[in-house]
Amino acid sequence: MDFIKICGITTEEQGVKIAQLGATHIGMIHFEKSPRHIPLSKIQSIASSIKGKAKSVAVVVNPNKETVEKLLNIVDFIQLHGDEDIQFALQFPKDRVIKAFRIKDKGDITKIQPFYKEGFTVLIDAYSPTEYGGTGKRINPNLAKEVVSLFPKTVLSGGLSEENITEILKQVKPYGVDASSKLEIKPGLKDLQKVERFIKKVREFYGAGN
Repeated sequence: MDFIKICGITTEEQGVKIAQLGATHIGMIHFEKSPRHIPLSKIQSIASSIKGKAKSVAVVVNPNKETVEKLLNIVDFIQLHGDEDIQFALQFPKDRVIKAFRIKDKGDITKIQPFYKEGFTVLIDAYSPTEYGGTGKRINPNLAKEVVSLFPKTVLSGGLSEENITEILKQVKPYGVDASSKLEIKPGLKDLQKVERFIKKVREFYGAGN
């Protein structure tokens, strides 16, 4: 497991601490409708503070090209978490783009194919008709398992917690995991003890050769 992402970080202090706890990727939201939104200047300062400790990821929703280019000068990865199409994604380095999909049913799985074929890392999240992420909803594990069987380089997101992560990993066995809302005291502020226990359980599962 070389992809353990803790998302929705809003302070340098928590970014550094969570990297020290073993997260490989630190996610920051740049989407004004999100309660975890932070400006580019804050993303830059957090990314600088964790450099060499963990990879920085900026999460955006239906951004313009200019915004993505600005962020790629600041962070290691951009996560496209909206309705971006393959043509938009191909404007940027494939090895620095994570494309997220909200999976409602089997029909949504076909949307992943062109991105996976081009070599993008894929992230799957639970579907919500009104929000793009951070809802705490869990994706149907059978759907998630099917996605991972078709596209092995898939990161699993959506309602992951210290209580459910081991069970979910046994069922799905994704390439990586991404957690946010279930590890929070409030939006943008993580409970570091929950984060520590979550990361420990993920590393124990994969460390056992699963």
